[in-house]
Amino acid sequence: MTKLILASWLAVVFFSANAGLAANPEITNKKETAQPLYDAGVPETGFLTLKTENYTVPLDAASGWTIEKMFYRDHLFSLNNGHYGTVLKPQGGQWWGTGHKEGGREVVHRLTLIVDGQNVPITKTGETITGKRIQFIKESTIWKFKVRAKVILTNDFVEEQTEMEALENCKTDLLYYFMHCFPPSTTNWIAQLPDESFETGELSHSKKMAVSKNTSWVAQYDPENQLGLLCYTPKVIAGNRSASHIWDLDRYHKYYLRHNSGQSFEKGEKLDFTVIVKAVPNETGDWKETKKAASHLMKQFPVVK
Repeated sequence: MTKLILASWLAVVFFSANAGLAANPEITNKKETAQPLYDAGVPETGFLTLKTENYTVPLDAASGWTIEKMFYRDHLFSLNNGHYGTVLKPQGGQWWGTGHKEGGREVVHRLTLIVDGQNVPITKTGETITGKRIQFIKESTIWKFKVRAKVILTNDFVEEQTEMEALENCKTDLLYYFMHCFPPSTTNWIAQLPDESFETGELSHSKKMAVSKNTSWVAQYDPENQLGLLCYTPKVIAGNRSASHIWDLDRYHKYYLRHNSGQSFEKGEKLDFTVIVKAVPNETGDWKETKKAASHLMKQFPVVK
């Protein structure tokens, strides 16, 4: 009888222990380590800061090696409270790209850094790279797209260029090609449309999307720092239901360049777009300085039809 009771007690203990392990996913083999997400030699955490005379841009390794925030001289003109770069939602799916992981992660394969014409190896984060012209090139995969993204810093502007190629036939519900987290202190916007007409509006934390049209360039006015925050696209980012948007919230006035809101891609189909970001000093709200700066950029980077 005693042996029967002991055997029953041991069975209960064994069952309870195993049931507890099954119900608690936090209990794992301590010897297990997270598998690398990026290719060998590509740091997965930390920041690498790029710096020219006028612009400073930290890059966030954990967010797919995308921009974290942006400084013009000592002014933080684009914040670190949201993602930059390219994100997409597959048809019926969740977000992929940059720091998003709801649907799946962006996988970074290779990094290239060219400073004033010289290749500089990237072996670790936590460093500041200075120069007059700095090119950072990332090769990655976002869902079913091969991506080659450049960030180029000069003393005059920050250029972002992203090429995408569909690796197989696929459909998206949404594709934001570029995103920038401009501060909620901006009060007004101006846009030049592809027909060269202008539209303007106010920003008042309305929780709505402003602009909402295809544009050649869009700028926001930051009266606190007397800056025009200008984004110029030499080639209009046009796809199915494409548009420029400013999300007018109290935490940021985030600027989106939306390529599509639902589109099919065939294997091998390519996209290639550029945005030039420039902080325009001495802007007073009449847009005089910003228009002058936009005109100058359009001469440097002619409109692509």
